[in-house]
Amino acid sequence: MVVSITLIYIAAHAVQTTWTYYTKEKFLWNEGTIGISLTVIGVCIAVVQGLIVRALIPKLGQEKSVYIGLALYTIGFVLFAFASTTWMMFAFSAVYCLGGIAGPSIQGLISSHVPANEQGELQGALTSLMSATSIIGPLIMTNVFAFFIGKSSPIYFPGAPFLLGAFLTLISTILAYKSLKSEKV
Repeated sequence: MVVSITLIYIAAHAVQTTWTYYTKEKFLWNEGTIGISLTVIGVCIAVVQGLIVRALIPKLGQEKSVYIGLALYTIGFVLFAFASTTWMMFAFSAVYCLGGIAGPSIQGLISSHVPANEQGELQGALTSLMSATSIIGPLIMTNVFAFFIGKSSPIYFPGAPFLLGAFLTLISTILAYKSLKSEKV
């Protein structure tokens, strides 16, 4: 499960580190539009984390929430990669942000395997992992973006980091499935 969550953290940097570059490159957005779009994403994340997670995870269960959340992240990445107009980026943000149900579910599943007196260590380890991916993720995603908009690229495709994010999330889903399946055996 640790590898799965690592891939998710790296994939998230497709949005976190290339959003501004991507939207300027593909849609010619200015600072105002970028700011509004990031506000929309922030509000969507707040709604998902503050309301939807609390209502949905108990109904679906943690395992289903992981799969649905990772599927929504994957779909969101693909939609961002191939968006052709501004309104699509705003609409697709809702799909991507709904993927946020996966994170608390994964953390819940991981923490259920650790004794109460070691929960702090687990959360510290997960935070350290997130910090490490905050070094690796931006390097990967910005370089992929730069390559696919550069003159030496075989194709012009500014959405490449999002497609890479979708691929990493898909791999994460497969790894999570294998890990959760092996626990049931």
